[in-house]
Amino acid sequence: MKFLKLPISLLGFVLAPMLLSVSPSLSQEALKPVSPRFSPDPQVYSGKAGGDQPLQSITSKANGQCQGLADQTPNHSLTVLKNFGFLSLKVSGDRDLYLLVKGPDGDYCRSGKNAELSGAWVAGKYDIWIGTANGDRATYQLSISETSQ
Repeated sequence: MKFLKLPISLLGFVLAPMLLSVSPSLSQEALKPVSPRFSPDPQVYSGKAGGDQPLQSITSKANGQCQGLADQTPNHSLTVLKNFGFLSLKVSGDRDLYLLVKGPDGDYCRSGKNAELSGAWVAGKYDIWIGTANGDRATYQLSISETSQ
């Protein structure tokens, strides 16, 4: 039994740093997939914005100005199962927030206390980053709706 104690304790020293380095990428939340006439409407999620990665470095060809700092990995991912004639994705908080959405039809950036992307959305996977001006953490609410919010 003494022979097993040393390898098990060494394994703990080896695995601990690896597990700690993985934890930031686990922060991504997959949102409930949506298709027309989803329920409940709106779907509301919350999280923490901010990070140390400039949104400009995550996308080079965005529609809108990408400013602010966020995490390297997206805060959320959203799967749109069928095309929408109108879908609204809105992030709100107690300060200006920076929203970057990368999807099958392009990259889009918006900012403000109620940053919103709305209009026609095509089916596919969308990655969503939410940043702050200086990278400080801030709470936000993300809502998804088929009506104007």
